[in-house]
Amino acid sequence: MPFTNFTNPYKNSADVPQRYRQHPNLHKLFKADGSYVRPAEDPVTMWALQILVQEYGVPLEAMELELNADFAEGTHQGGRRYQGRADVVVYDDRYADSVGNLDVAFIMVEAMEPNKKVDGTEAEGWVEHLNRLNAYMSTSPSARYAILTSGKQTDIYRRDLDYPRKLEIIGNLPKYESAREAANHSPYTVILNPSEPDGIQTGLTPLTRDKFREVLGDTRSGCHSILRDNEGLQPQEAVDAMVKFLFAKWYDEQATIDLVKQTGESRAYVFSVSNETDPERLLVQVRDTFEKAKQCERETLAKKFGDDLGVRLAFNEADVLQFKPHTTMEIVKRLQPWSLRKSSADVKGGVFEDFLSKTFRDDLGQYFTPTPVINLMVGILQPTVNDYVGDPACGSARMLTHVLDYVRKQEYEKAIANNGGSAEAINPEEPTEEFIKFRDNHLFGAEYSRNVMHVARVNTLMNGAQYADLKVMDSLDVLSSITGGITEGLPEFPGFYLGGLTLILTNPPFGYKLTDENVLKDFAARDGVTNKNGKVVKNVPQEVAFLNRCLEYLAPKGKLAIVLPDGVLANSSMQDVRNWILRWARLKAVISLPQETFIPYGAAVKTSVVILEKREIILTAETQLELAHEINEADRDYEIYMARIDDIGYDASGRISASQDEVKEPPEVRETITDLARLLRR
Repeated sequence: MPFTNFTNPYKNSADVPQRYRQHPNLHKLFKADGSYVRPAEDPVTMWALQILVQEYGVPLEAMELELNADFAEGTHQGGRRYQGRADVVVYDDRYADSVGNLDVAFIMVEAMEPNKKVDGTEAEGWVEHLNRLNAYMSTSPSARYAILTSGKQTDIYRRDLDYPRKLEIIGNLPKYESAREAANHSPYTVILNPSEPDGIQTGLTPLTRDKFREVLGDTRSGCHSILRDNEGLQPQEAVDAMVKFLFAKWYDEQATIDLVKQTGESRAYVFSVSNETDPERLLVQVRDTFEKAKQCERETLAKKFGDDLGVRLAFNEADVLQFKPHTTMEIVKRLQPWSLRKSSADVKGGVFEDFLSKTFRDDLGQYFTPTPVINLMVGILQPTVNDYVGDPACGSARMLTHVLDYVRKQEYEKAIANNGGSAEAINPEEPTEEFIKFRDNHLFGAEYSRNVMHVARVNTLMNGAQYADLKVMDSLDVLSSITGGITEGLPEFPGFYLGGLTLILTNPPFGYKLTDENVLKDFAARDGVTNKNGKVVKNVPQEVAFLNRCLEYLAPKGKLAIVLPDGVLANSSMQDVRNWILRWARLKAVISLPQETFIPYGAAVKTSVVILEKREIILTAETQLELAHEINEADRDYEIYMARIDDIGYDASGRISASQDEVKEPPEVRETITDLARLLRR
């Protein structure tokens, strides 16, 4: 080990080489006259620094000396908190910007006088310095290695990142590998290249659908299998972990490009490993990349939403990306060649959806709507760039991403038509300015589960909708707590406000009763479905409450596509509900789904897709009777489309019955879309 054979070579400060004496990062070792600040301890610090530079490849630019640390707990003297100073902090220089700013501590060094004996308990002795080093390490979430040295004795520690984060003695320190060195031998590096359109060569390959499916999937080499097998994760936990890795890689791709533009130097991605990569350091880098991705999301969303971010963030402060070094290495190996940002939204969204569908079918069926049903609902409603689209029970946000994909394709075709039939110079990802405005300002989702919101946020990222307004929110809360007391919607207040949306597509949870007295009264106060003959009912099926809330969110003439149990449409006990629906909306269509639609996802209930158009003037129970003649006159040409789909493209076990080309839009679904879209065309 290099930290041996100490002869105190720098006992005299005049013997320190000029490159060290004159380096700005080391000036705290020396007084103005060139002598040491601490004559007994500083020669040991200088000896350790030189070894780190010469033997381990640590650049002087990555070091900071005498770093102040304020301890809220841990190291105390006389029962009082005090400020300590870490002798040497070595930073990970991966994210050093053009002016050398560093913020990720990686190694901490504590030096002491050479004459202090090992395990000595005297003042400023070995035990006191070890306790101090422990406290310094506790102040940093990223510091992985620690060195305690008197010159004559050196111990190297690795810190366990899990609680209680103890220091464990190891044999030696791995090579440091600076950012410049990593760029020289990393297989995946961003470099300046004037011949490229934006002057940057990313070194990554766009994903194909088959390759992305292979990388994510459940095969022996797939990321999901690695997380499940190496970490013992349950399916939902493995999905959450995979979502975090994708979130971090998404950030890493752009952050690395930005660093190259800032510094003018080549940079290796964090998600890039070689034979020189230290798994422990990779773990820290990936963990920190995830933290920086969270910060970037916070800053990005703040530009649009201000300080109202808590319910909109994909991940909160407590969420970390931290798994075993070997697991992290294997996941990075599989993701490193591929560019998430350069892959088409159709590929990313489609494969991510496939990845989710299997896992959600196995473990999270209550949050999942089968793709043919989503395509049916989107195809019927025919969203445009002028719509404000929401899903108050959005789950993984697949309704919204399908709407986005539908509108993107419509705008692409329009752009081609306006370009004389040529696709030249038209970006299929952002075909028109109107589409960009729609993508960034017209999509709204709410989800009660924060864990599922992780998936929703990353799903929208994968589909290019980083500004989609997604919230962790109980859509069945008292309305004023959702709207902040705002009582108007479009055009000033789009989203989850009274009249704030033009289209809603949703598959709400059903099978439970809403019994919250305050919420039931709140619905009844606006002549909601819970108001029965002037009295507030004691409970209402959850799906009916969602239906009520959706109609409140819709603007007049807005349209709703909702999955409902057939009992709402046929049971005699639901007649009051059906009467209420017709007071608030016109029934445009009912499409009966086969019994097996939701069986593979854990729900055996028979369902239908119901299409409603909100009335411009809501009728009360009295006026519904009094104005029956007028209503009939107004609805004389009012058609209701009824259809039954017998083949949804798979059977009750989930086995595909449609051809590969038709699996997401089976023939009966496509025919229904064509027929009903013609009826509803606006």
